[in-house]
Amino acid sequence: MSQQSITVTAPSSIKYRGHIAELDAMRAIGLCMVLTNHFWMRALSEVVFQIGELGWIAMDSFFVMSGFLITGILLDTKDKPNYFSTYYARRALRIFPLYYLTLILWYGISRYTNYGIGYRDLLAHWGSPAWFAFYLGNVKAAMVGKWPSIFGYAPLWSLQVEEQYYLLFPLAVAFMKRENLRRLLIAAVILAPVCRIATFLWNPENLLVQYVLLPCHCEGLALGGLIAIRFRSGPWEIHKKKLAIWTFVILGFTCVSSIVSTWHATDPSRSSVWDRLVGYSISSAGCACLVLLLICLRGSKYTKWMRIEPLQYLGKISYGVYLWHPIAYWIMQELNKKHVLRFHKNDPLWFIEAVGVSLALAAVSWEVFETPFLKLKDKIPSARNVAPPVTAMPQVETVG
Repeated sequence: MSQQSITVTAPSSIKYRGHIAELDAMRAIGLCMVLTNHFWMRALSEVVFQIGELGWIAMDSFFVMSGFLITGILLDTKDKPNYFSTYYARRALRIFPLYYLTLILWYGISRYTNYGIGYRDLLAHWGSPAWFAFYLGNVKAAMVGKWPSIFGYAPLWSLQVEEQYYLLFPLAVAFMKRENLRRLLIAAVILAPVCRIATFLWNPENLLVQYVLLPCHCEGLALGGLIAIRFRSGPWEIHKKKLAIWTFVILGFTCVSSIVSTWHATDPSRSSVWDRLVGYSISSAGCACLVLLLICLRGSKYTKWMRIEPLQYLGKISYGVYLWHPIAYWIMQELNKKHVLRFHKNDPLWFIEAVGVSLALAAVSWEVFETPFLKLKDKIPSARNVAPPVTAMPQVETVG
């Protein structure tokens, strides 16, 4: 064999447990694609615009990471006291405060300002924003077949999908054996495209059903969960070079096929028939390969650039940036209306300023608002903080 086999003698938990800096960097890079998608104007550069249009692939990477991390937490704490209360309390303290703060802000903006086409139009042609308060905004969007007219609500669909997973999956982990759990996740990977095909045949004109509903877009969460289970199931020989090739090929194919299918289209790339039926599965598979590759390369010279402080910080505040950037967009529009800004949307400096305002809001939010809740979260004991004996852990062998 031409490749050199390297056996990792340390416990495999070193690879997949604890804080993985490379995944924070992956969040940061994905977030940059989302910001480009929402802020970059097509007239500035078609190439950059198309890169931003691939931000939906970044969302699949977020799903894979969530599936991997949450499944790992649940598996590691399954047999511990207060399994449910501890998990749900810690999740709530991390997710709910900022989420509901931004919902309140958007209610005020939409109700008491002239933003967009107004609150009454939202109620008449989409529905009540109360759907988002119960993490069901994605369901309402699928029912209506269009995004809410107020931009601040639209990006929340992915948080709805993840929260529905966070709510339901702990039940499966608690009451199913690991092998049955693995079968459940494999079934989810297989059935997701089946659900998309069925809903497409039922109503091909609805461009959102396949994208925003959990049963139709759960491959990433399931694949992330499968990675977490496999790491906890004994020795795993991973050919890093082959994995890197597969990652490049699958994600490259996803990007090229998506761009080609919509280069001259007005609809976003994620809305093409190809992506709605097949593309989400291929994208999720590529993102799963990428997450696994980064775990295998954790702490290596190949990922040194991913551990630089700016990327790490952006990854740390990424949740805040995702929630605050629509408000930054609103602020920029209001400043333009009042002629405070000299730059139009088609000016690159407008893009830079919009991104800058997003980052500034998220940084302040992290220090002033989110950190106090995280300190409360840290007071709730986590069973994962107790390292298991080294002798009880499986070994990992990587090749290449």
